[in-house]
Amino acid sequence: MRDKNALVKILIIFALLCFAVTGRLRAQTDTARWRHIEYVVGASAGFSLLDYVGHNLLRSTKGEHITDSWYYDLEAGIQIAISYFLYRTCGLSSAISFNLIWWTWGDDLGYYGWAMLINPSSDGHRWENRSWNGWDNALGSGINWAGWTPVGLLRPQRSAIAESTLLAQAIIGFSVSIGLLW
Repeated sequence: MRDKNALVKILIIFALLCFAVTGRLRAQTDTARWRHIEYVVGASAGFSLLDYVGHNLLRSTKGEHITDSWYYDLEAGIQIAISYFLYRTCGLSSAISFNLIWWTWGDDLGYYGWAMLINPSSDGHRWENRSWNGWDNALGSGINWAGWTPVGLLRPQRSAIAESTLLAQAIIGFSVSIGLLW
């Protein structure tokens, strides 16, 4: 599944599944539960978009590897702010659900989804898109930078994690996070 078309198909199927599940939930649940799901999914989509834009803007000015800790500190601050907003607006389960999606690699999967959807020109900008995608570049021997995820914590740091493992982990994490809001 290393080709871009397979990833696009997976992202489309995952999005359709999300819409089908949430539409079914909306028909069967009260408005407050649906609102919590919308806030959590929206927060994750927004956070992954922010990561995509911020990471690529910084990389286009700094080069291939980002080592600026201020960017990661800023990102952590934004994640804390979103978590606090969700906690105050929808309760603790929403804040936990948002962070569970992030922790299980769902927001990183969203990052690559934005790369496929937005598809900016990469002429000299080095933005990840359909023609040049970090997903393909990272998968030579697996992704070795997902050490904060549950699977990553069970392995030696910087060891490769197969793409199928990360996709399964992200789907399970999303499912559990929606279950928490149920």
